[in-house]
Amino acid sequence: FCSFTSKNAINTLHFFFSPCNMPLHSLILLSPPSQPPLPPPSLHLHLRPTSKPETKFLRFNSPSRLPFIPPLKLINSTKLPLNPQTQQNPLSKTLETLTKLKPFLQTNHQPILLGWLCSSISVFSLLKVIPRIGSFFSNLTNNISISKLGDQGLVLGVLLLAKLVICYWKQVFLWEAALRVVYQMRVFVFEKVLERELGFFEGGNAVSPGDIAYRITAEASDVADTVFALLNTTVPNILQLFAMATQMLVISPSLSLISEMVIPCMAFVIAYLGERLLKISTRAYLSIATLAAYLNEGIGKAYNELKQGEPAVERLFFLTKLESKVIEKPDAIYLSHVNGEVKFCDVSFKYADNMPHVLDGLNLHIKARETTALVRPSGGGKTTLVKLLLRLYKPSSGSILVDNRNIQNIRLESLRRHVGLVSQDIMLFFGTVAENIGYRDLMTNIDMERVELAARIANADEFVRTLPEGYRSHIGPRGSLLSA
Repeated sequence: FCSFTSKNAINTLHFFFSPCNMPLHSLILLSPPSQPPLPPPSLHLHLRPTSKPETKFLRFNSPSRLPFIPPLKLINSTKLPLNPQTQQNPLSKTLETLTKLKPFLQTNHQPILLGWLCSSISVFSLLKVIPRIGSFFSNLTNNISISKLGDQGLVLGVLLLAKLVICYWKQVFLWEAALRVVYQMRVFVFEKVLERELGFFEGGNAVSPGDIAYRITAEASDVADTVFALLNTTVPNILQLFAMATQMLVISPSLSLISEMVIPCMAFVIAYLGERLLKISTRAYLSIATLAAYLNEGIGKAYNELKQGEPAVERLFFLTKLESKVIEKPDAIYLSHVNGEVKFCDVSFKYADNMPHVLDGLNLHIKARETTALVRPSGGGKTTLVKLLLRLYKPSSGSILVDNRNIQNIRLESLRRHVGLVSQDIMLFFGTVAENIGYRDLMTNIDMERVELAARIANADEFVRTLPEGYRSHIGPRGSLLSA
């Protein structure tokens, strides 16, 4: 993009551009408006691939309103040394993607192996089906009894039907594996997101909830397609290549060897003679290229599917790679019981380095079983205290103690299990009252005694029982049916 400014009798045209995987570069063109215009020169700009931004100042004559933009030619030189950090080998990126998928594929090895077994049976059944097809059609022209021809047709039909059934179960097993992989990836990424500090979701560099939801749902679905294509093409097509090569040798070993020898010979001739024989050899090469393309079509398709799925895998795992500012210590203790004494000792906190302190040297002591109300104007730090207590943020200085134990030395899960929080902005899920109260349990195994106990403690049990279906009443999106 470009911009135009005029200051101190100097017209300045700014060009800002950033090549792929390179920092922002700028080109500033200066022109005095007082001088008469000259023919527009052809401007050649040569940028070296570098990891540092580059700025170039060029001066030329033009009228005051700058009615033309000199032709800008970007020269791309392949001979310049590239910074290895700005260029990534496509093969290494593919291997990185496969490495990320590897643990999820290993945990679902059973349906994958079953699918590949069905694929092996399907491929090697071609060795039996193809000769029978040729024999069946050749017998149609011969004087063979109808009964014998019917028997051959019946056997051929049974074999083809069996092959279709095996292919169906291959699809079932491989899709089951792909969907399991994506489910486990979603759970893994979502658990990592839940472990993030609150600053990951707030502030200028925050990741929006919509972006997180899109990556975990839509882009994970793209990964499912990639995983299925990878499982459904790689091994099966390698087996198909082997089966076809075997069948070629069975039919005619001499012709098979000749056809295999032609490919490297033609490659050598083309490489040796170069472009001079390219046009002459095109026709001779097309027949072999057609065969090679057919044999490698499945593997090439699998590679293309993998390359298409790489961005989705990368964006999905990006949520797990960012370093968290709230880090749990390896020797953090687990609190099985809490009395409830809380101390803020000289606590200071600000949301960003360039922002003022929300809390500055706060000292607060809340005794166990004591009810304390914090009353301050909006923005006074009331919510911040709760966020710090839950370790959603880390204080700039000072310490927070629960039962005289520093919360930095307590496991996050243990700490948050003993804190109940009712926010002014509540989140209600589409479902029943019981599911919203007991969402920590599995939907099919909700402990109703614990749900009713929680409702009684919150003085909501009486209200819930007045609903048409009690705890099984559906509340609608965000509780919209509760006010009906």
